[in-house]
Amino acid sequence: MAEYIGKDADYRWVWSGGTVNFSADHRTFNYAPSVEMHDTTAGSDVAKTYVSGVKDGSMTLTLVHQGGTALDGPCAEGVGGTLFWSPEGTATGKPKHSAPAICQGFSYNPQYAAVVEYQISWQQNGVRVDAAW
Repeated sequence: MAEYIGKDADYRWVWSGGTVNFSADHRTFNYAPSVEMHDTTAGSDVAKTYVSGVKDGSMTLTLVHQGGTALDGPCAEGVGGTLFWSPEGTATGKPKHSAPAICQGFSYNPQYAAVVEYQISWQQNGVRVDAAW
């Protein structure tokens, strides 16, 4: 598999007020999938055993803050929508992922001698879709 550089990645948040494209300002992105695990250990088992349950996930995007209040509405805690992320960009055949999500808001930590960054978090709220452009 060929390596790629994250500069071409594409991140979009579609909410009831429109679409926010974070691609020009992104720094880092993390998708952390998870699955519920149910303990099936019983009787004379010598090791724990499990069956998997429902899937889940959370997403975090760090981006350079451009000033102003443009993200206050779409990225407020509790806002629902769909997050799209494409780590390799939007060229034909490249991976495209999406998931319904609830925004958990954004945080930022302005520093005296550094560029201000926002960190936006989402909780997956349904099935992730893995496709291609």
